[in-house]
Order: sequence, then C-alpha cells, then structure tokens
Amino acid sequence: MSASLVFFEVLILFIIMGAGFIAAKTKIIDGDTKKHIASFVINITLPAVILASSQMEFTAEKITNSIWLLCMAAVMFLLSIGIASFAYKKSGEDKETVLKFATVFSNSAYMGFPVLQALLGSEGVFYGAVFLIPFNVFVWTYGVVIFKRHNSIRRILMDILSPSMIAMLAAFMMLGIGIKIPYPLDRALDVIGGLTTPLSMIVIGATLAAVNFRILFNDKWIYIATAIRLLVLPAIAYALFFWMAVPDMALRILVLLVGMPCAAATTIFAQQFGGNAKLASGVVSFSTLLSIATIPLLILAFL
Repeated sequence: MSASLVFFEVLILFIIMGAGFIAAKTKIIDGDTKKHIASFVINITLPAVILASSQMEFTAEKITNSIWLLCMAAVMFLLSIGIASFAYKKSGEDKETVLKFATVFSNSAYMGFPVLQALLGSEGVFYGAVFLIPFNVFVWTYGVVIFKRHNSIRRILMDILSPSMIAMLAAFMMLGIGIKIPYPLDRALDVIGGLTTPLSMIVIGATLAAVNFRILFNDKWIYIATAIRLLVLPAIAYALFFWMAVPDMALRILVLLVGMPCAAATTIFAQQFGGNAKLASGVVSFSTLLSIATIPLLILAFL
C-alpha cells in the first residue's frame, strides 16, 4: 500500500476525530451524548457491519486466516498479561491494576475497526471481529479478576456474549451455510455499519476534549504503558510469528490490532469498579494521541 494512500486514509480518520473534539469543546456533545453514541456504536452499528461482512465469499483461505488469528491473538493476550504482571510492580497498588488493563487490551473496536474498514473494507472488519472473540473472553475474565470484582459465571458469560459477539457467530454461520441476506436488509446493514467509523472517531475526539493534558505529562507510568502498548507489543507480535507459515493477512491484522492505543474500556472499568479513573483516562488519552503517529507507521510496515 502506497505511503500517500495510507497518509490520506488515516488523515481522514483524525479529521473526523477533530470534529468530535470541537463538538465537545463547544458543548454540542456532552458526557451523556458521548455515552449514548458509544453505546449505539457498540450495540448497533458494529454488529451491523459484522453481519454485512457475512455476505463475502466464504473460502478455505478465510477459515485458515481466522484460525491463525484466533490462536495468535490468544497467545498475545497471554504474553501481554505476563509482561504487565512484571512491568508495573513498582507503580503502587492504586495504579497497577489500571496499567495492567491498559497494557493487555487495545482499542481494537473504536480505533481498530475504523482503520481496518478504511484500508481493507468488509474483509478487514470480518477479521477484526474474529480478533474480538479472544478479546472479549479475556476482558470478562482477566479484566474482571484484576479489578477484584467477584462475578457469577452466568454474568460473565452474558457479558462475553455481547451484540458484536452474537453478530460474529451469526456471520460465521451464514458464511458456512451460504445464507444470503435479502438486498434491502443487506443494504440497510451496509448503511448502518457505515456509521461505525465516523461515530467511533467522534467519540474518541470528544473524549480527548475532556482530558487535563497537564496530568498526561506528569506521570512516568503513562509513558511506560503507552510505549509497551504502541511499540513493544506489536514488535513482539511480528517477531514471534513472522518466521512461521502464518498467512500474511492474519499476521497483518494481528500486528495492527495489537498496536492500537489502550482500550477505552480501561476508563469504563476503572470508573465502574473503583479503580484510578484519572490515571485510566490519562493513559487512554495519551496513547490515543501518540497513535496518530504510530498507526501510520504500522500500516506502512505491515499492510
């Protein structure tokens, strides 16, 4: 992929993010509006774009890529957990949990899907949805455990089976059986799914507008977590798997999604479970800002 094409595709995303930033600064979007838009993306537009991807031709290549991606993603989550368990021992108990979560989980939905959709279309989104399977499993098991929230197995399973996960399972079934969605519904899913990228970037921009930037530059642990998230983990992912007989598409998707900034869920979990919400907001915002530079580099290197 040419450097100019990458530059313009990513620039478009960050221009949309800028619109969200301005809207929040001018009070067009407030905190409640931002939450409602985020919920709409996660529960409506993202499942729609996943379902729309089921109308692709289902080939042996897609099965192979999906299996490789599932396995490699699981390995990377386990490695990330191991790295996080050692990296932040001296940060203090108040910070350690947030930093662990921020290191293990990338913003693969809000940031990853718009990038994949812009660069690879519905095929990229399909593989992104595959990556969400182990992501959701680890979020609602490891993520819950480190925040010391004791949850029932039933509740954890309900959280894992999110609308996006259900859409992914339905898409696999339709691909496998060869079910074709009627044109009006297929077109409607395309249009609704098309809202995922602009709305996601607007939410991220609006989130950045609420950040106290002085906090970002006064905590060394934010720098460390961001470096691990944006640089170290994607480098490990590539170094670990490139010498194997891994399909190029699966490896590229893995490296790109592993190299996304810290998950927006870091702040949500910290607020909900009594963690350090200010640190969570800081590390998510700082890593998102720096990803403006690192994401184009990852795309040029691996896509």
